[in-house]
Amino acid sequence: MDTAVSENSFRRGLEAVQRRAFLEALAYFEAALKLAKRQGSEAVPMKYLSYYGLCVAVCSSRLDEARRICEAAVREEFYNPDLHWNLGRVYLRAGNRLKAFGSFVRGLQLNPRHAGLVGEIRRLGIRKRPVVRFFPRGHAVNRLLGRLRGHLARTASDARRQTSVTGR
Repeated sequence: MDTAVSENSFRRGLEAVQRRAFLEALAYFEAALKLAKRQGSEAVPMKYLSYYGLCVAVCSSRLDEARRICEAAVREEFYNPDLHWNLGRVYLRAGNRLKAFGSFVRGLQLNPRHAGLVGEIRRLGIRKRPVVRFFPRGHAVNRLLGRLRGHLARTASDARRQTSVTGR
């Protein structure tokens, strides 16, 4: 019976996450974890831990704890793309874009059509190579030429859009 109750609590937590009500979700995931631990016969489902870790990261400043929780969940169920997604979101929250990107890519290797992972990768964006490759990305020449390249690309795309609308 506790399994059904803990799973119900987990589902309600997921619904709260989808509504971006992370504090409410945290309470549901915490309840699901306690109910699952009370059973004692099986290990706590890693999805409970992962979503709990995500909510801890969003609702508090305990980012190290949230990261450790999500990393532990991924170590146990490395084949679950949702856990990689949650870990990546925790890394983003902590300001570590590189680790977040790596986590999202690992999740996409497991499920290339995972909507959450695809959305996160799109939000992160892919940077183009520096214009002058032998200078570092932050060099003034690369910054200036990069802005010029971006401006020219936007201008060209606006011109194409305008011609397709007017038909000329």
